Amino acid sequence: MRFDPPLTRRAACMLGVAAFGASSPFAAFAQAYPAKPVKVIVTYAPGGANDITARIYSQILAERLKQPFVVENRPGASGITGTTFAAKSDPDGYTLLLGAGGTMTINPGLFTNLSYDPLKDFVAVGLASRSPLVMVVPASLPVRNVAELIVYANSRPEGITFASPGAGTPLHLAGELFSRQARIKALHVPYKGSAPAITDLIAARVDLMFDAANSSVPFVRSGKLRALAVTTSKRSDQLPDVPTLQEEGLKDFDVSSWFGLFAPANTPREIVTLLNAELATAAALPETKSRLAQIGLEATTSSSKELHDMVKREQVKWKELIEQANIKAQ
Repeated sequence: MRFDPPLTRRAACMLGVAAFGASSPFAAFAQAYPAKPVKVIVTYAPGGANDITARIYSQILAERLKQPFVVENRPGASGITGTTFAAKSDPDGYTLLLGAGGTMTINPGLFTNLSYDPLKDFVAVGLASRSPLVMVVPASLPVRNVAELIVYANSRPEGITFASPGAGTPLHLAGELFSRQARIKALHVPYKGSAPAITDLIAARVDLMFDAANSSVPFVRSGKLRALAVTTSKRSDQLPDVPTLQEEGLKDFDVSSWFGLFAPANTPREIVTLLNAELATAAALPETKSRLAQIGLEATTSSSKELHDMVKREQVKWKELIEQANIKAQ
């Protein structure tokens, strides 16, 4: 009869750990993340600010984490198509979303049967970039600052007009918020995109527009448009001489265009923590700041909780405005 030698205590412990590891949900972490390419979903077509932001960060993350971070554009339905795809992806860290203010904070108030919940279906990783909107008027409009614009609007029975690239867009909501806080009469004129809106603004067919910095600053510098204010709580690096709306008397006005990284809900906390740290490292690089500045954006960072809380606050703010102004999606 054959007898096996008894196990030593250390050998028994090692076998126990191995047996636990084989069935543990944390077994995947035995292999360092990422172990294969990571998809970064962008909800709009290539070439826009969100797409460029995703590619800038993806390149740096790939270099640092030694795996490809592949940008995948899934445009359509005001960002709903791509965001829904990301929400329904496996929570394993291999599908991420570059979310924006429109998809994560405005859509929930604009669409009654939205196919995703930004707070329940995603975990926030961290902010990637932020930019103020610029309040611009035609160079021919006889106003030099926000106070004069308010006086001008109140002197006209019909008030003023403001353009946007479409109903329900962040630029539309910024205009609605301003008109309410400034207590002026302002008629919204929606366009099919920013380009025709800017064209008519330069020609003074409309009086006002809130626009992204990357598209409006060149016209401000050329003298075709006049910048009256920026919408964030601090001045823009691109337009340091232009005051904020808070400086101009609208003390609670703080609106920005932002992009942040999100992962499907239940993505392991270890992965979220790693990505947050790597995102912050990438944002601090001079290369990142320089490349983002070329498209009017400022590299920024946040904790996971800070981004989550910001999304929650902005959802409440925009939903309230959408209901008050009876804004409908196009």
